[in-house]
Amino acid sequence: MGGKFWSVGKLLQRATQILSERGIETPRLDAELLLAHSLGFENRVKLYTEFERPLTEEEVERFRRLVVRRVKGEPVAYITGKKDFYHFTFKVKRGVFIPRPETELLVDVAVEHLKKMQGGVVVDVGTGCGCVIITLCKLLGDSYRYIGTDISGTAIELAVENRALHRCEGVKLVRANLLEGLSVTAVAVVSNPPYVPHADPELDEMVKRFEPSTAIFGGENGLDVYRRLIPQAREKLAPGGFIALEVGKGQAEAVSELLVSWGFKDVSFHRDISGVERVVSAVR
Repeated sequence: MGGKFWSVGKLLQRATQILSERGIETPRLDAELLLAHSLGFENRVKLYTEFERPLTEEEVERFRRLVVRRVKGEPVAYITGKKDFYHFTFKVKRGVFIPRPETELLVDVAVEHLKKMQGGVVVDVGTGCGCVIITLCKLLGDSYRYIGTDISGTAIELAVENRALHRCEGVKLVRANLLEGLSVTAVAVVSNPPYVPHADPELDEMVKRFEPSTAIFGGENGLDVYRRLIPQAREKLAPGGFIALEVGKGQAEAVSELLVSWGFKDVSFHRDISGVERVVSAVR
């Protein structure tokens, strides 16, 4: 990417070609996100309003270094330090799981339930960067009290930063192993726990390489955390409270059986945009 004149448009085209040749699944999108970030643009749209703008050697070199990182498999979110979730932007960093679009369904299911209720405590287990609990706070406001737990100190530190970023100071963030040590009675427990089986052949190698294994793997069949969390949630939930759990492909039935075995009722499956039963909810 050196030794010639580069405009925004030409550099974007060349980077897209390079990323495509290296097998990156979304080369154009990744190139746009990285170039916008390297130029300090708030969004990708500005790339097209400055399509013919000539770039300095320094700007080209700064972008080249980002492309090299992406070619090596590093996720765009870790390179840029941010990820959009439910129309909000969250800080992300190495050591903390990157929010996924599928998890937005977990928020939708929770909001649908919570709008029918009259306040209380909502707990997000395995909060990561805090995207779920902070989004619930943004959408529902002061009607509820919010708690996010995570076993990772790095995750809690990042969630604290995102809490400040989104001005949700009412969200309490606690370092804890699931619900252990939490002295509350909740009206809702939501979670996107680690649920990938250890030997899952479909898991992207770059996910295993760059993202924290403790936030990904859920034992031999992916159900280990559910087996621990569901009885804890039953103990913490008030009668009539609900639980909503994100699950992996093909796990909904097994998780529903666990919920029923612990006395939950009104079990429901919720499909994501691709038709996968992605969230299981039930009532205490």
